[in-house]
Amino acid sequence: MVRTFTSEPSTWLHGKGEVCPGVKLHYVDIKPETNENGKTLILVHGFPQTWYCWRQVIQPFSELGFRVIAVDYRGAGDSDRPRNGFDKLTMSKDIHTLYKDKLGIDKAIIIGSDIGSMVASSLALQFQNDVEALITFEAPIPGTKSYDKATTDPKSTWPFLWHFFFHNQADLPELLIQGKEKEYIGHFYHRLCFDPSFLTDQDLEVYTKAFSAPGGIRCGLDTYRAFHGDVSDFKKTLEKNGKLSIPTLTLSGEDSPMKEFLEDQTKEYSNDVSFKLIPRSMHWVPEENPDDFVKAVESFLRNKKLLQ
Repeated sequence: MVRTFTSEPSTWLHGKGEVCPGVKLHYVDIKPETNENGKTLILVHGFPQTWYCWRQVIQPFSELGFRVIAVDYRGAGDSDRPRNGFDKLTMSKDIHTLYKDKLGIDKAIIIGSDIGSMVASSLALQFQNDVEALITFEAPIPGTKSYDKATTDPKSTWPFLWHFFFHNQADLPELLIQGKEKEYIGHFYHRLCFDPSFLTDQDLEVYTKAFSAPGGIRCGLDTYRAFHGDVSDFKKTLEKNGKLSIPTLTLSGEDSPMKEFLEDQTKEYSNDVSFKLIPRSMHWVPEENPDDFVKAVESFLRNKKLLQ
């Protein structure tokens, strides 16, 4: 069932934290009113999104007793838009610094969508002692064999991922998208979904406003332009620190072609992998089917004794 998001509860508190000189990240912090379980979820969005992509699942997670922090990664939403630092090592260090040093959270459960899955995976590999569990979905991770195949084999998901190559071009994407941000984001969303009715005009306006802001297009595309370096960074980090031993869940929309490789991909860098398909969804899982997304995460965390 498609649900309409009307407004934020007063308990959703917005903040900003400086994670490195000149770069502040915007986040939304929601602390549970009752039955606090002492656990924190860090939610990391993808492209062309902001923290707002989690709007339908924040309150259900909070009601389970979690503290929920939805972050705008560097260059997105209301976070600062620097000229560099869009490699996933740096972006993940930003988020680790935010929750560990600025918000005083010792350990967290990291959930990443799309580009956010790349950031979340990099964070977990670098700072495993500060991560209780990792949940990712709908992204080939640069540095894995699955990423290589997904981006080079015409028989795999290449048609689904054509924008990887478009976004990597210098200047041309900005030239073609500028002034047509709403049309581009609308096309992007509708092309990669099970049923486009989930995205309201209000939702599209939120993303358009963020993406149209000065530097918004450039920063969004720079997360893709960093992929080449991300491949090397990921392999070096994995070789140095070894595979993850923390509980790891990878999800995919039941209608998504990425379901063919996401489980095997995650097993390349984690020793404890669970996999789940979410019905009635393709790429934008928490927005397309928030109820089943929350159920899948809840079931996984209960099974791993991270939720009583």
